[in-house]
Amino acid sequence: MNAPMNGSLALPPPEWAGALPDGRDVWTPLRDGVRLAATVWLPKPGGRYPVLLARTPYGRGPYGPGLRLDVARLLSAGFAVMVQDVRGAGESEGDLRFLTGEAADGHDTVTWAARQPWCDGQVGMFGDSYLGIAQLLAASERPDGLRAVAPSVSPAGLHDVVYAGGVPRLGVVLPVLTTVLAPLHLARRARLGLAEQGRPAAPAARLGEMLRRLPVEDQPEINGLFPFYADWLAHPDPSHELWRDADLKARYDRVEVPALLSTGWYDYFRDSTIRAYRALGDRARLVVGPWTHAFRERTLAGRDHGEHASGEAVDWTGLHLDWFGHWMRGTPLRDDARVRVFVTGACEWRAMAGWPPEESEAVRYHLGDGGTLGPEAALRACFLSDPGDPVPTMGGDVIEFLPPGPGPVDQRPLAGRADVLRYTTGPLPAPLEVMGAAELVVTAESDARCFTVMGKLVDVRPDGREEILVDGVTRVSDGVARVAGDGAQPERARVLLGNLAHVFGAGHRVRVEVAGSNFPKYARHSGAVRVTISAPSYLVLPVTGRPRSSRGDVRPRS
Repeated sequence: MNAPMNGSLALPPPEWAGALPDGRDVWTPLRDGVRLAATVWLPKPGGRYPVLLARTPYGRGPYGPGLRLDVARLLSAGFAVMVQDVRGAGESEGDLRFLTGEAADGHDTVTWAARQPWCDGQVGMFGDSYLGIAQLLAASERPDGLRAVAPSVSPAGLHDVVYAGGVPRLGVVLPVLTTVLAPLHLARRARLGLAEQGRPAAPAARLGEMLRRLPVEDQPEINGLFPFYADWLAHPDPSHELWRDADLKARYDRVEVPALLSTGWYDYFRDSTIRAYRALGDRARLVVGPWTHAFRERTLAGRDHGEHASGEAVDWTGLHLDWFGHWMRGTPLRDDARVRVFVTGACEWRAMAGWPPEESEAVRYHLGDGGTLGPEAALRACFLSDPGDPVPTMGGDVIEFLPPGPGPVDQRPLAGRADVLRYTTGPLPAPLEVMGAAELVVTAESDARCFTVMGKLVDVRPDGREEILVDGVTRVSDGVARVAGDGAQPERARVLLGNLAHVFGAGHRVRVEVAGSNFPKYARHSGAVRVTISAPSYLVLPVTGRPRSSRGDVRPRS
């Protein structure tokens, strides 16, 4: 779920890699007899240290996908570092189950590490994406020795990885399986002497073709490597037992250790991370930057967020040293804000007591005939969603593989499409600040038993650039065909657009777009669908007063 831009795991080594001492390979026995391979780096031989643990399906090492901390600096601060291949990955034994079973395996690993002669009995966990949810799953089992976790860009469960609003996250699942995991899986099988004759090479080169296939289940290259893919798509219901083991919703109340949660406004697990923060309550802290799932740069999609915006500016490794130092050594936190978010449009960090801020107020902006967005108005409009010509994905919280990439991408290339309905305010007389979750509510009907509604929030700038902020999807289905004019009641579709902290500047305009596809971010229908929307349909924005500004770094450099 976390991969470099070029789709390769061969990341260039960071500057600090040359300062690392040799690691020591170890085997962790699990309760069922399976052994997991890990490498341990110690500050100095012979000592006992607090251990920082990461568990990955992407190949263990001191750096790589999901591993963004300066390990040399962690060692210099007196922490040991342990990176482990999860079950069925790398050199570990067993079969890859993709998050299923990670709670038990993580528990056993933490308990084992805490008892080793090179550990002082304390373990913390870190890492991004898959490595992030693996921490929370392990923490829910309350292993002895676990003191704190720091999940970043983390999903809320296996179903959350595969689906959004009831629609397959095609643009996440297929790139990860084909481009990231398939090469590693094939190399592992070859190393173990299990490579089959006639099996096709890694399917990454055919990713574009595979994304376009209908039905989406028709992926023989993936099904042959990862049988769980077909199971995922066969069970969209989140209550199905397939998803239960890796579902955090039922586990949050069992997580007792403090959690430093972090994400980016253009991370596709942004809302999942924020839900985890809210579920964990006083046990959690939250940091949200103007970042993507994999990168924390100051400039994104041509938008420069300023010198304080990047992960380097906030001292990403130092932020974690501060966190683990507090919970494992008792040192005071240098930044005790419960929530710190970067406000796009204002280009500044804000410290807050919680999220969303208490002063945010839900304000409705009604969609109206003629493309208006404002007071209540008459509305009747329709679009035809054609799988042969879907609305192309244009930025937002997408994986780095999908052109033109994530971030506040200009939406003007979509102008003129009849299958995208646009509703826009007039120029704002004063800045408008929104903080919290934006939502689109649409009264919709169709001649199809099942259809999707896509929503998108856009900042239309005075220079004409139209920057995407958040977008979402929901699948409408009640098992009964609703034919316009047959007396059936239209369906009220609620689309969670997502959390944001943004200032629309004076002279900017707020726009919401409605469509039936956003491809390849989300899977398409197999047939054409006509959807009609009517009043009441409205955008809900969490409008807030301007809190006290905090323009400094998230954590000052020492």
